[in-house]
Amino acid sequence: MSIESDGPQIEFSSILASSVHEMKNSLSMLINYLDSVIEHFEQDKSSEVKLLSQLQYNAKHVNNNLMQLLALYRLENAMYSLNLGYNPIVELVEDLIAQNKTLMDYKGITLDVDIDNDLYWFFDKDLLGGSLNSIINNSFKYTKDLIRISAYEADGYLNICIEDNGTGYPEHMLQDGKNQGKSISFKTGNTGLGLYFSSMVARCHKNREREGFITLNNSGTYGGGCFCISLP
Repeated sequence: MSIESDGPQIEFSSILASSVHEMKNSLSMLINYLDSVIEHFEQDKSSEVKLLSQLQYNAKHVNNNLMQLLALYRLENAMYSLNLGYNPIVELVEDLIAQNKTLMDYKGITLDVDIDNDLYWFFDKDLLGGSLNSIINNSFKYTKDLIRISAYEADGYLNICIEDNGTGYPEHMLQDGKNQGKSISFKTGNTGLGLYFSSMVARCHKNREREGFITLNNSGTYGGGCFCISLP
């Protein structure tokens, strides 16, 4: 038996994108509330405040995923116009640090930044910031207590790397990096969304015949995982 309708056909992806947008807005309100509560009890080191900080981290992680889904939908449907600007790298990283400072403080994570104040590049600040924020959040899962962010120019590419002193990326994630984040592992529960989004962000940045790319390895400064995004 088939069900026929004379009404307008609704595209499911559009409904999903609209629903994701509404969820993101509601989650953003919750995050703002948690920010206010944690700031109010900033000097309190009780276990309750630490639980709130963990809740804040999880909420931001979900919110970042929703933002990535929306961005991917718009990119795939040619609804996103790349907003390229000549931006200072150190300013972009400082914004990301400010967004994640509360959780890093509670987790006792030390941040090492190695970026030249005079390093500027052409990129879409929102897209690149979303990619790096996702990787930093992922590093919270793997690091012991150190995260390093570095940026440098080499062979006509801007390279921004995020490293930690954890045990390194699992093999399936290293393969995702080689495949530019295209695989999904149901065995490990890895959707590959963060890597896929970062890969899309990188590939959106083109200069003549060259385009951006991402790399993953376990040969970072601290011996842990190292993510790099390279933009021409």
